[in-house]
Amino acid sequence: MITTVADTVAQELQVHAGDVLQLTAILVGSMVAIVAAYRAMQRPRLVLHATAPGQYRARRRDFWQYVVTAPLLMVLWSSALELILLFTNNGLTATEIGVTAVSIVVAVRLFAHLSHEHAHELAKSIPLTIVTLLIVTSNGWRTGAEFDRTVQEWLRTTTSGPTDLVLIGGEFLIAALWYWVGVRWWYVRGHDVPGLPRQTHVIDPAHDLADRVSLRRTVA
Repeated sequence: MITTVADTVAQELQVHAGDVLQLTAILVGSMVAIVAAYRAMQRPRLVLHATAPGQYRARRRDFWQYVVTAPLLMVLWSSALELILLFTNNGLTATEIGVTAVSIVVAVRLFAHLSHEHAHELAKSIPLTIVTLLIVTSNGWRTGAEFDRTVQEWLRTTTSGPTDLVLIGGEFLIAALWYWVGVRWWYVRGHDVPGLPRQTHVIDPAHDLADRVSLRRTVA
């Protein structure tokens, strides 16, 4: 059977099922991994238990579990972000990849103990944006000699002691302030704290509009 030029051109313009299934698998796998990662990043990791109405405390077992797992999670999250940045055609050098990944993790963990909304948006927006660029753009992947050079430099790149202190020590410091100031002092005075059930406030007509719209109405 003779294949004409017209047949070849028509074949090249077809959307093949294999390509669709491959990209679908990449999208599904990427989304599952990203959602699991940012949901874990965007909340405090220290487990608390209710000891009285409006009071929450950490048990000794939960405290030691947090101390052991928190550094591992910080390294895991930053390493995952580094891999995403490594394969993305973003122009970052090997050291800039490390700086960016650590900065994202530290910022997300800070917001996780201060503002759930900010932590949620930051934790999901950057990885999703990067993966979207990888999938839907023709030049989203780092390729060729640049990719090989960046990989070799990245393999030789290590974090300094102060950087590890900022990454892991910063997590412990933020969590300590969240627990001793937020949970044990701020929350019992009727204020909302990330990681704890939201407080129910009664609207006071004497407050100004800015105060009123920030409070939740009690359910009758």
